[in-house]
Amino acid sequence: MKFSASAVKLSLGASILLCGPIVNAATSCNADNCLRALFPTGTPSAVSSALAFCATYTTTINTATTGFPTRATAGCGTATARYSSACSCKPTATSCPPVVAPNNLVQNGGFECGLPPWTAGDVVNTAHKLSSPGAAGSNTAYEFDQIGQPGPDSSRNPSFLTQSVPGLTVGAAYKLVFSLFFDACTSNTGFVGVRIGSQGGLTYDACDSGQAAVGKFFQYQLPFTADAATESLRFEFIINRPGAVVKIDNVAITPA
Repeated sequence: MKFSASAVKLSLGASILLCGPIVNAATSCNADNCLRALFPTGTPSAVSSALAFCATYTTTINTATTGFPTRATAGCGTATARYSSACSCKPTATSCPPVVAPNNLVQNGGFECGLPPWTAGDVVNTAHKLSSPGAAGSNTAYEFDQIGQPGPDSSRNPSFLTQSVPGLTVGAAYKLVFSLFFDACTSNTGFVGVRIGSQGGLTYDACDSGQAAVGKFFQYQLPFTADAATESLRFEFIINRPGAVVKIDNVAITPA
């Protein structure tokens, strides 16, 4: 790999985003507080978990009064009939379109459709999740959390986020674009490393763009030349400060 030196909204009865697909809510549903609580706006992961709950809850006559999604109890209470009614109005799925950039070879680069096809790996005292809001034009971002002291091997085998990117032309020039969020600029925060294929690329830390970029998303670009038709895109989190929060969003690989 050769690197250059330069650095939805939910409307019941309308289309909404969830993990993987765009969905269409049934138009005959009663849009009450229970339905809104179970399938909240702008929260793809919550919609996905609600679909999973409904998939099991409605398979038999269910009289359970516990085990409901926590966020839904304020709107639905513990009445089984209300959950059954809301689940009967659950969305149906079609395909999820690209939302980041035209000709983007990265799938789900805005994390609007859950995590797949990304794969995330945690090490000791780290965690990850999808959080809101995302960068400009995005509802959701990938969030890395350093929840305790880094483990002794975390710098050699760090937490990561990766996906395989097909469709490249060997020898052609491309541009990786992504947005990073750091919660603080300190000497011990650490950095995010980027790899494309077998070679490492660049590292980005909280102070690269100055204090003005702390606490907000800042966009970076990495030009490169493809060595293979399919490459592995990998972000690595070498973060040293307990409590640190780093986010990634709007990831795209497009022809340069």
